Amino acid sequence: MLGLPNGFSPEGIALTGGAAYTGSLVDGSIQRVDLRTGVARQFAPSPGPGRIAVGMDTDRFGRLWVAGGGAGFWPGVRTTYRVYDTRTGAKLVDVEPAGAVYLNDVIVTRDAAWFTDTFSSVLVRVPIGDDGSIGRPRTVALGGEWTAGEGLNGNGIAATPDGRSLIVGHTSGALYLVPAGAHDRARARRISLSGDEAALAAGADGLVLDGRTLYVVGPTGVVDIRLSPSLTAGRVLGVTEVPGAAWPTTAAAFGDRLYVVDANFGEDLVNVGNPDATFRIVAVPRP
Repeated sequence: MLGLPNGFSPEGIALTGGAAYTGSLVDGSIQRVDLRTGVARQFAPSPGPGRIAVGMDTDRFGRLWVAGGGAGFWPGVRTTYRVYDTRTGAKLVDVEPAGAVYLNDVIVTRDAAWFTDTFSSVLVRVPIGDDGSIGRPRTVALGGEWTAGEGLNGNGIAATPDGRSLIVGHTSGALYLVPAGAHDRARARRISLSGDEAALAAGADGLVLDGRTLYVVGPTGVVDIRLSPSLTAGRVLGVTEVPGAAWPTTAAAFGDRLYVVDANFGEDLVNVGNPDATFRIVAVPRP
């Protein structure tokens, strides 16, 4: 287990260069944890009032992308995304995209960063140039078989290695295959599942795609799904509990392990910002 400061309240995680990055739902500050020693240090301070950190990912230019949530869950929180230099900790970008409500998770492909919006049926796409330049964000409406929820919608997100397809998790537990080539509207296709589908009833919070294996993280643990070659169907193989974790939210893969964030929300989110509450990142063998 990798310990984090009491009261920190993590939610997302990104791994690169033997380090884990995770951000706070309280003030948006970011901790960097050395995977070898387990030592956690502040990587970036709070970006200011009304800022939090939710999902995160890194790109090939050595930058950390952070989804900044919004007022949907936390009154007074601004809907932003931020980009940091992982070498220096410098904040490079801080943007409030028009048309977004709550930026929950992010996955970075070769040419774009994609954010889910939990309170609307859209994704936010931020283009990335071959030279690393960051373009202007735009919303991509989710159509096709996407089912808009009453209140809560998209949550976790993953991408195929070629960046052509996205897998988007719904808070209902449904999973969708979404083409990444669309600019204004994307036709989502629901992934047909067999096996223990009830394992996803608690939602699809964090997604990790490894070949045709999809790991879905939620409060009950890590759900292991084997996808078809087309990624349009899958079989739920089982659920792996995360030892010592009270409320797993997401994970990132490194070597033969998954590093799972224990957000330890507590009933009615009472532990968010609780100075006496403990938080950790738990390493578990890949199922």
